[in-house]
Amino acid sequence: MKGRSLRRPLTERAKERSRALAGRSVLRGWPSLLFLFFLSTPLFVVSGYAPDGALFCTLYDLPKGCLIAAAGPLFCGLFCVALARNPEAAAQAGAFFRRALGFKLLFLLLILMALAGLAAPVKAAAGFTFGNFFLLTLLGLVLAGLFRRVALRWAAVYGLLAALVIFSVFGIVQFAGYRIPFLMPILGPASTLGYRNPAADFIALVLPFVFFAAWRQWRRRRADRGRGALLLVGALLLAAGAALALLFMNYSRAAILALLVEALVLSVWLFWRKAEGPDPGWRRRGLRALLAALLLTGLMLVLVMSFTQSRRRVMASFENLRRGGVARLLEFRYYHWGNTLMMIKENPVLGVGPGNWRFTYPLYYQSFAKDPLFNYKMQVRRAHNDYLQLAAECGIPALLVFLWLWGRQFYLLRYPEPTGDEADWRLPLLASLSAFSVIMFFSFPLQMAYSRMFCFFLLALGEARVWPELSK
Repeated sequence: MKGRSLRRPLTERAKERSRALAGRSVLRGWPSLLFLFFLSTPLFVVSGYAPDGALFCTLYDLPKGCLIAAAGPLFCGLFCVALARNPEAAAQAGAFFRRALGFKLLFLLLILMALAGLAAPVKAAAGFTFGNFFLLTLLGLVLAGLFRRVALRWAAVYGLLAALVIFSVFGIVQFAGYRIPFLMPILGPASTLGYRNPAADFIALVLPFVFFAAWRQWRRRRADRGRGALLLVGALLLAAGAALALLFMNYSRAAILALLVEALVLSVWLFWRKAEGPDPGWRRRGLRALLAALLLTGLMLVLVMSFTQSRRRVMASFENLRRGGVARLLEFRYYHWGNTLMMIKENPVLGVGPGNWRFTYPLYYQSFAKDPLFNYKMQVRRAHNDYLQLAAECGIPALLVFLWLWGRQFYLLRYPEPTGDEADWRLPLLASLSAFSVIMFFSFPLQMAYSRMFCFFLLALGEARVWPELSK
């Protein structure tokens, strides 16, 4: 009896060890997988287009959309296999998903989108849009579950940074006038994103993580006996410089404004951040924040004046504001937004259906004011304001749920870093979330494949970062 009683616990321990090892063996490949995914996604180049630009608007975003949509179920399947082999990790992941309010809001938003799609005039477009958001929700769930481990966060971030380096080189080569065979022959250095505005948005959203990684390596330089940390800091700063140059080559006003907001966020952070040592006082902190704001604003002004297209674009905006006020400054957006508000007024609850704004806009193109960009030669495809387009397509309740979800990410920044990592993820998250908010107001990142995925990346990172604190 004693022999049997001794063998049983040993057998159970062996089974538990084998299960744990099996789970670790599956999870062992996740850093490489995340690195390759975030490296390849922005670089997945354009495959088909017409030289005259006739198919430009429909094809240039298709390859990235296919790659990202396929990653959702693939990552979900691999993640489920890993959890099935590790019951303890599965229990922790289940508790995490049950407690995280952000995912409940995501599924509520999906339900509202599905209800809006039932009454959509073009149900194929509604089904495609809903399916895309559903697959991205799966991807966001998996990323949030993985990002509870700090090492996996850094794998994704360094994949982004490596992609930014290659991306910036392609864009600068384009700006110099050299033709790259697999990139689209369009006006402006768009690199692998097909158009200059999404290219500039990509840079503005990723730059906070570049400086965050450089700052982390700078703080760790003393622990590194060699010069590896300093070399990495230098490489990251060179990458940031190239990316900044490319952003101003693209002369995107929304991206430049987002960059200015990020500089303001950094200045406010320097004022409110608690020092590790004795508090220097609000005057010194205020002086430090003011100097940082002046330095960053001066740098941006130098970059704007250094590139002719950016200088002309910014000066034209000030001239439009002086002559015609806000309506003249907004240009065509003034008509898009006004007519979209009339569309929302007539369809306040369920909207016109996901992906159906472009099909319904011809009925409203002169309801507020006649849109000069809508004619037989040109048709408007997007409202150039994701908040208004979401309300028009899915209804005001869907917009309120999205604002609740998005505002929650800012609210979660009140929690300090609960992990053992010495780096504080709140600053890059705050800067990137603020930049995304600005870009959504003047452009359409939620309508583009890559920037839409980056939105879910930020949501996953924000929810995963505070899990140890919220689980208490």
